[in-house]
Amino acid sequence: MPLLTPSSSSLLGGVLCHICYGTLYCWGNSTIYITSYFRQFQDDLTTKDTLQVYAAALMGQALFMGAGGSLEVKLGSRMCSIIAILGIAASSLLSAECTSATELLFAQLLFGVAMGIGYLPPMSLGYKHMPDKKGFVSGLIVGGFGAGSFIFNFVVTGIVNPAGKEVDSGGVDDGFYTDQDILNRVPTMYRVLGACYLAIGLTGCILQVQPPLSPFTNSESETLLSVASGNSPQNNNTKKVSFSEPSPTEKILTGKTSREMFLDPLCYVLMPALFCTAVGGMYMSATYKSFGEEHLKSDVFFASVGSAGAIFNGGCRVLWGMLADRIGVFEALMVNATIFPILFFIYNFAVAYEWSTMLIVCLMFGVYGGNYALYPTATAKLYGPLYAGSNYGNIFTLYGALTAVIMYVLGTSSIEYLSINYLILGCNLCGTGLVFVLRRVYKKRVEAEKREDWDGKNQTY
Repeated sequence: MPLLTPSSSSLLGGVLCHICYGTLYCWGNSTIYITSYFRQFQDDLTTKDTLQVYAAALMGQALFMGAGGSLEVKLGSRMCSIIAILGIAASSLLSAECTSATELLFAQLLFGVAMGIGYLPPMSLGYKHMPDKKGFVSGLIVGGFGAGSFIFNFVVTGIVNPAGKEVDSGGVDDGFYTDQDILNRVPTMYRVLGACYLAIGLTGCILQVQPPLSPFTNSESETLLSVASGNSPQNNNTKKVSFSEPSPTEKILTGKTSREMFLDPLCYVLMPALFCTAVGGMYMSATYKSFGEEHLKSDVFFASVGSAGAIFNGGCRVLWGMLADRIGVFEALMVNATIFPILFFIYNFAVAYEWSTMLIVCLMFGVYGGNYALYPTATAKLYGPLYAGSNYGNIFTLYGALTAVIMYVLGTSSIEYLSINYLILGCNLCGTGLVFVLRRVYKKRVEAEKREDWDGKNQTY
């Protein structure tokens, strides 16, 4: 008897790949080290300037998420994941050789592109293995994304600043490191990360397997596929009637293409809803250390905050996915979109103390991470699981691109962090309203479909 079933093997493989992608969230902890390192070559560089590097990674991910979903249909999840893992490993090795923030920006753009290609295929594969547990599949796999920063925050700090030295205070280098021992370890950090990506990520790729063939023969499977696509060679007036329970393979052969999705008005509520509800968490994850160090100057403490937040991020993604399966994905989205703005408002005042900073950042990470378990599930719910990867990828493109632009603009502005936080809070509240509309319209659609089905059955009899 095999140690892992095909479904559990594929889910584990997806989690391992997402652990590697999740090091994106290490930016909040590592930004001080990276900015300090590049100040050797550009002495007026600030953490807001290097925020553009983070924005470049987000942009790369956003632009290639849709491509990743489409490639999965042609190449399969394993091959897409191999391309992605090799890409992020190459990005890290290139980052180790960079001597300017501009060079690093392009290296991290490659990270984002590779991550965009590899992000969705493991989820699409998981839906095929477990079509009735989409929330659980989404939550578990993207939980690996959240867990990645928990693991690698310790790796980053352990490599670059093992002694837990604090930033300089006073003078032109206030808030940065000038200790050469620390600065010289930044390239080493990138090389170690690259090696870890190859070891962990390629293992995850190997574990990903296609679901077992359905009990149909090849000819029957081909007929099913042709009927599902509307190209059956049989007479269109002839219909097969089956009284058996549909197999998992039959269940997944439903769904709208991205072109059909874009013709649905509800798509244009779903896309901005994702942006408005998730942008606050994305911004917080990149700036909590820089914002917090205006009040608390402890590198070791913020490394602990980032790692604890990552635990909440990863663990709560699984819980949000399970909640979606239990109460409905749109109800879970409503809960999520209501809680986060409240936490974000409290965050502005909580950073004055260590205990409150730890608590609020962890809670925010936990709620924010739910977006990445719930929105893929919502997309599959609205438009079917067959093209869920490419559909969610296209929806994510708007979110990722707008978030990257905002990160870039805020990184080049002179607006203080507190003012930016309130602007983003307003955006979060708009997201709450959009999710309310999304949930309401979806419920009306379901009720209308039930009435149509009931009327159809009555006419039959």
